Amino acid sequence: MGATGETEYGLPMQIADSGRWVRIAHWVLAVALPAFVVVGRGLVGAELGWMAVVGIVYAVPTLLLMLVPPVVTLFDRTARAARSVRHHYLAACRVLWSALLLAGLTIPDSGDSGHLRSALSRWTGLPYEVSEVLFYVAMAAAVIGWAFSLAAAGSGAMLSRREAR
Repeated sequence: MGATGETEYGLPMQIADSGRWVRIAHWVLAVALPAFVVVGRGLVGAELGWMAVVGIVYAVPTLLLMLVPPVVTLFDRTARAARSVRHHYLAACRVLWSALLLAGLTIPDSGDSGHLRSALSRWTGLPYEVSEVLFYVAMAAAVIGWAFSLAAAGSGAMLSRREAR
């Protein structure tokens, strides 16, 4: 690492100033946001149906997958020493968390009596189909955000190992 705080490739360390809250939030939100998508959305006006039951079945694998990026960030020595995270990990987490929040507000559900309204549909009167499309877009963004957060955590860990040499 050079005197200017740059790596051997001329890239800045890119530790986020606002990353301190992420060091705690990524553990809490890894549990809270999937729980919100599955059953917590009922607290904000969504009608719960079979999706809540299906979500409970997938709760453990989802929880484990959501905890992988925070675990990988523990291997980023530079960010851990600064008690922060890197910018690219922070950006990926923001995408992931925003997408999961939108997914929880728009998730389409059905019961034995037919379609049930999402929270956003109840608040705004959006049709079921529009809420469904928004949910699929949000889930695609969440999956992409999760993949990028995992890649960002891994690259940060590898970069800190190079910086240590």
